[in-house]
Amino acid sequence: MRAFLIPLSLFALAACATTGNSSDRIEISEGPCFGACPIYELVVTPDDHYELDGQRFTRINGFSEGDLPRGSFVQMRDLLDRADFFRLPENYTFSNPDVCPGPELSDMPSITITYTTRRGSHTVTWYQGCRAPNMRDLRDGLRDAFGYEDIVRPG
Repeated sequence: MRAFLIPLSLFALAACATTGNSSDRIEISEGPCFGACPIYELVVTPDDHYELDGQRFTRINGFSEGDLPRGSFVQMRDLLDRADFFRLPENYTFSNPDVCPGPELSDMPSITITYTTRRGSHTVTWYQGCRAPNMRDLRDGLRDAFGYEDIVRPG
């Protein structure tokens, strides 16, 4: 019996040492705007796999999936962690003047980011007409990490 339990215990420990929990995920959706802004929903998982629903003005309209370069999820996770994402207000829109003081630009797209880990989930929506340099930097960093120019933006 002991010979069976030791390898089983080692296997269980190895399973706990993975880089991400199977429930971890980053979800990003953008759009619409007054114009031809990409409208899409993206899910990225710790194994650097993505699922993309390109709804309008995207490279591929409809569902697509694939693998991002190795370490893309970790890069995105690190950006969210550095931004202290779980402490950000959920609402960067006109209805929250504390983080979206006027005057705002109109007809801009919005972005919604949901970060799910074993400790919970948090969603932040930013209307991109609100001046929020921290959100602009986060959006740009996330886009770079998942390859926005390659998988979302029309060619």
